[in-house]
This record gives sequence, structure tokens and C-alpha cells, in this order.
Amino acid sequence: MNHLAKRIAVLAAGHGAVDFYLPVISAALPVLLPFFAAQGITSYAMAGFLVTIINIIPAVVQPVAGWIQDRGGWTLGTSWCVLMTAVAISCFAFVQNYWLLLGLAVVAGIGNSLFHPNAYQQIYQFSTPTNRGTLLSLFSIGGSFGYGAAPLVVGALLVWAGLPALIYLIIPGIIVAFIISRFPQKPMHEPAVADRSVSGGSANWRCAGLMLGLSSLRTWVYYGFLAFATVYLTTYAGVEYFVATLFVTGMFYAGMIATLVAAVSSDKVGRKEVLLISYACSVPAYLGIFLLPAPFSLLSLLAAGFFLMAPATIEIATVQEMMPGSVGLASGIVIGIPLGVSAFASLVIGVLADIVGSMPEVLMMQAILMAATVVLCIFLPYPLKLWSR
Repeated sequence: MNHLAKRIAVLAAGHGAVDFYLPVISAALPVLLPFFAAQGITSYAMAGFLVTIINIIPAVVQPVAGWIQDRGGWTLGTSWCVLMTAVAISCFAFVQNYWLLLGLAVVAGIGNSLFHPNAYQQIYQFSTPTNRGTLLSLFSIGGSFGYGAAPLVVGALLVWAGLPALIYLIIPGIIVAFIISRFPQKPMHEPAVADRSVSGGSANWRCAGLMLGLSSLRTWVYYGFLAFATVYLTTYAGVEYFVATLFVTGMFYAGMIATLVAAVSSDKVGRKEVLLISYACSVPAYLGIFLLPAPFSLLSLLAAGFFLMAPATIEIATVQEMMPGSVGLASGIVIGIPLGVSAFASLVIGVLADIVGSMPEVLMMQAILMAATVVLCIFLPYPLKLWSR
């Protein structure tokens, strides 16, 4: 394995580790609720806030950390980010006080947030416009594997030995942190050579802002539906619970595969071309979930997961290339803010469902947001690579 492949593999492993710890809180929440009730905390909103806080923090911390990083300021090494996140979440094994757990969630969120701008800028600096999408997608797949594996691992540990078994979650964090420590921990302070055919060598804030809006709309639709997918399928679509969870998991992993396929294609065909195709295909695929009869609606769900997640890595690469002197800030913004926005999606969808009186109608209305991304993407001031040929 050459040096480039090793660095990508190590950073992908780190990405898988820090993202592995994100869903642990929600997976352990059913076991924690009795402890909260004994402390007089019976509100589902307060319990849900414990999950929400770890997703909101990146919206604030990642852009700030990226901005400081761009200016040669303090940057926490990637191995320490992994270890910090692992220790905070593993402490859930023996800490049952709500407020202490809230503090641990904040620490884990900060550790996760500091990792991403650092790692993404490292990849930007040792990649080129011809392979950046591919390398970023490989890095992103590591995070997806970790995120997807967490509920299964946590569920097995809780069934085996209850809440104290979560202390074993520190083991993968320690192992991955040690491996990462053998490689560069931080990006160079000097920005990588910019692709002047894209940005002209200076930051294009208008393009970056529009791309951030596109990413936020897409993320809102994807995670907004994902939050109520099982409820919709079992309550309104007549799908058995096990089958519903199987297809929701399939939707997630279809998106993971899509990030690689789309990113590799964007290196060859062009970023804007693949973005436009993905956004456009996501609209009918998403509507098919509600309008098609089974089993076609379930197949449409998998297709929707594929096309909704396909643009994820390309959005990051696009913003990085449009802000060549502020790659850390660009990475922090395009990752953190959409994730923070999506944290409110389930709340807004729930409120609208109460007002409208129908969950399927509210979920289906999200197709309007994806249609808006198609229109906005047409006006994205980014060169068309395929058209220029």
C-alpha cells in the first residue's frame, strides 16, 4: 500500500471512529430514561435534547475551528479528537446523572467537530482536482460505516450486560487513536495550490453560500424523512416493523455507496453536472415512496437514499475549491451548518404534522425543497466541465 492510500485509510478509520460515537446516545436512550425519571426528568423533550445537542454543536464549533485552523492557529491533533470523543461517550457506562451526561455529550460533540475540518483540509492538501472527489468519498465512507455500525454494536452490548458494558466502547477509540498518531496530525498552515480554473485563486463567497444553501436543503429532506421513516412505513404504509427497519438501514447504506459513485463521477464528468443529476433524480425517487404501491415504494425508498446522499461529498469538494485560502473554514461550514440545520428538521416536521393532521402529507411536501435545489443548482456559478469539452 503506497503512502497516499495509507493516509486515506487512516483518516477514514478516524472518521469512522468519531462518527461511530454520534448515534450511541440515541441507541442507549431507552436504557437511560428510567434513570432520568428517578431524577424527576420525565420530559421527552429534555431526553431528546441530549441527542440533539451532539448534532447542534458541529454547526457552531466546526466553522470556528476551521477559521482558526486557516489562520495557523491552534488545532487539536486528529488522534486526540478521536480519543476525546471515545472517552466522553464511554463514560455513559457509569454516569447516570442527566446534567453530567449533557456535559459529556457536549465534550463528545466538540471532539467530533474538531476532527472534521482538520481531516478534510489534510485531504484537500494532498489531493488534486482530478482525484479530490474520489479521495473525499473514500474518507466519507469510513464515517458512514462507523455511524451505521453503532446502533448494532450498542444494542448488542446493552443486551449482553446492560449500561455498564458501554465502557468497552472506549477500546476502538484507543486503537484508532494510536494508529492515527503514527501519521501527520494536522494540515500544513500553507493552503494547497488552488484550482484557478474554478475559483481564479480567490474565495468565491457567493458560490460557497449558494452551495451551503443547497446542502442544507438536501440534508433537511434526508434526515427529516429518516427521523420518521420507520413510523411512516409501519403506521401508514402497512410495512412490518422488521422489514421497515431493514429498508431504512438499506436507505442509509444506499446513500453511502452513492457518495463514492457520485464523487468518482464528478472527478471525470464535472462537479456541477453530477450535482444537478443527483438533485433532479432525487425528486421523483422521493415522491415514489408515497405515490407508488408496494413493493415499488420500498425500492423507491432505496433510490431516494441513493440520490439524496450522492451529492454529499461533492458539495464539500465544491466549497473547498471555491474557497482555496479558507479550506478549513469551508469544510467546517459545509459539514457543520447543514448537520445543525437537520437537527431541527424532525422538530419542525412533527409540529407541521400536528397542525396538518397527516404525517405522510408533510413528509411528501419535502419534495418541494428538493425541487428548489434543482433550480438553484442551475444558477450555481461553477464551471460545467463536460459542457466545456
